[in-house]
Parts: sequence; structure tokens; C-alpha cells
Amino acid sequence: MPTNRKLVLLNGSRLFGKKRKGYKPVLNHSLGKMLKTPMLLIPGPITLPDRVLKAMAKPIINHRGEEFHKLYEKVEEGLKYAFQTENNVYIINGSGTAGVDMVFQNFVYDGEKVLIPDFGDFTERAVENAVKVGAKPVIVKAEWGELPSLREIINAIENEDVKSIFIVHNETSTGVTFRMMEEIRNAVGNRDILVFADTVSDLGVEPFYADKWRVDVCVTASQKGLGGPPGLSFASVSERALEKGLNNPRRRSFYLDIEKIHRFHLKKETPFTPAIPLIYGIAEALEILKEEGYDERMRRHRENAEMIYGFLESEGFEIFPREKEYRSISIIVFKNKGFDAPKIIKKLYEEYGILIARGMGRLRDETTRIGNVGYEGRREIEYFLKSFKTLLDNTS
Repeated sequence: MPTNRKLVLLNGSRLFGKKRKGYKPVLNHSLGKMLKTPMLLIPGPITLPDRVLKAMAKPIINHRGEEFHKLYEKVEEGLKYAFQTENNVYIINGSGTAGVDMVFQNFVYDGEKVLIPDFGDFTERAVENAVKVGAKPVIVKAEWGELPSLREIINAIENEDVKSIFIVHNETSTGVTFRMMEEIRNAVGNRDILVFADTVSDLGVEPFYADKWRVDVCVTASQKGLGGPPGLSFASVSERALEKGLNNPRRRSFYLDIEKIHRFHLKKETPFTPAIPLIYGIAEALEILKEEGYDERMRRHRENAEMIYGFLESEGFEIFPREKEYRSISIIVFKNKGFDAPKIIKKLYEEYGILIARGMGRLRDETTRIGNVGYEGRREIEYFLKSFKTLLDNTS
């Protein structure tokens, strides 16, 4: 069991940084012994504010009518702000996995090489995806909890005749963030190589600039940093990526065919019946993002993460990613040494209404994960840490 040192003062302590003035909380938690609404501090989905829940309760409308076209345009505008892009942005009726699948099904040709830095569970899935569509993955591997070196990746770009690079920007299983996008783009230069990014678990939390970094295809999902309900994914697609996708002689998916997606996008529609309540929900969530402001949203999550990392280290826990420069803001992963994770996780939920997550994949029994992708501010994080500390001190 970690040290029983008392929690550093929760109000105004140096550990938790300065109080912010601009953030207006949208959650309505009554922070007592037991929350009426669960606080989901898992990698997603998140606890939704009333504004989003009420938006999802709006009457169903015709998905081929003018009302839906206006709703689509509102979501499109919000997504461009979230991706920081002027590229086409598409609504995909499916989870983040569907968005990633869409990338490989359309923009990766049969037999061509795709470079994949491999450092966790979701990067391994990307390798599997490449194989399934007949591509040849060029893998630059690192131990879980680490990243491949920039030099290794650049060597592969220069010597392996790759046609695309697929980067998991935030690896949910290990709590590692790939913060070398600009360097990779510069290494690609004018080569005929597309750059893809999976930002499913950190768009809206970790700064990401699709246009500035010239990312050709960026995919994300609705239920994490964007602040919406689960069930939708989204893609930002550059003109040159779109051209390659439309010219692909073997687009393999009927449902995720980029030609259909783009053709209906021009009409402000989706090819097949959309999940209208979810689209209402994400429209409201994206409106909240704009109200809070991009930089303010990033700052709130960064300060939340600093609070959590500081607490864990003060309690003697070992953070799973060894190097601070690539520790995730959105998913905090720490080792379970001397810590009965299943017991504490269960008691934290049953006694306080707060849910954190066990490790993922091969790390399921070795680590615990704390999600920092929702609407929680300083007040909620302090309540979580105080509750967590109480359980640590009172659980043998």
C-alpha cells in the first residue's frame, strides 16, 4: 500500500496550481459522500452535462430535410474548430474504431507500405488493420510505456518507400502521447506520403492542429474530449487524401466508402440513417467547447492532469510512462505495486460514485487508469482525490 501521508491541502495548494477565473462548470454534481450522478473518470465515455442530455431528447427530424442540413452544418463548424482545420470534416455513424477502419479501407492501397509506430494496444490494432486491407506495415516498435525515437521513424520515412504514416496520437493503454507530429510532417516534406492520426482519446484535451501540422486524415470520436455521447466518429480529410481515396480501385467497405461519405457530405447529409439524438448531443457539446474556448479547454485539462500526477507521486505511486515529456494529459496510467486495484476501484464507485478504470490489454492487472477527458474542473478533481486518499488510508 502506498504511503499514508496526508493529502496536501486541497484548496490553494502549490500542488494543484492556481485557481482559474474563466471556467464556468457545466456539470451539476452535488459533491457529498455519494454522488447522485456517477463521475466517470475512465478513458470514456464521460459524464454528460444536462445541456447535452437535453439536446439528445429533442424530437427526431427528417435526416434528408432542411432541419437536419442545418444541424449538420452546425456540427461541421464545431468539428473544424476542434480539429483546427479548414479541411472537409465528416460525420461517421460508428465508434472511433469505425473512423480508424475508414482510414485503412479508403486511403491505404493494397500492397503499399504504411509506417506505424507501435507502442501500445491501439497501435497494435492499427498494424492488424493494415494487414487486413492487404497493406504492408512497416513497424517501428517501442516498449509499452515508451515511444520509438524520432530518428528511428525518420529512418523508416527515408528508406522504406512508405506511402503513408499512421500515428496513434494518444495511446489509451499506456498513457503515452506522441508529441512529434510537426517533426514527422517536416521529415515527410514534399514526399508523396500521407500522414494519418488517431486522436480518438485526446482531441479536445491535448492540443492538436490538423492544418498547421498538415495532417492528411485525422479521426476522433464523440464520447471523450469532444464532450459528447458515445457512438459517433469524425474525420478531417485533406484534398490530396480525398483524391487518393476516391481513386482507390479497391475501396473495400460499402458502409465506410469515402465516395459515398463525401457525396452525401456535400448535401449536408450522411449516406445512411444517422443517429440523430447523438448528433444533437455532439452539436451541443461542440457549442460548449467554443464557449469555453480552445486554449481554455486545453488549460483546464492540463491543470487537472497536473493535480492527478502530483497526487499520485506524493502517494508513492509509479507513473507508467517513465518520461514526463510524453505522459498523457487525457489518460493517467500508474502501476499497481502495493495497491489492490480491483478492490479500491470497486469501493470508490460504491462509496463515492466515482469510477476509474483498470489497465488495458496486457497491462490489465499491472496498471490503473484515470480518465481526464470530460467536463470535470478543479472542484471535481479535488473531490476525487480526497475520496481516493480516504480509501487508500483506510483500506488494508
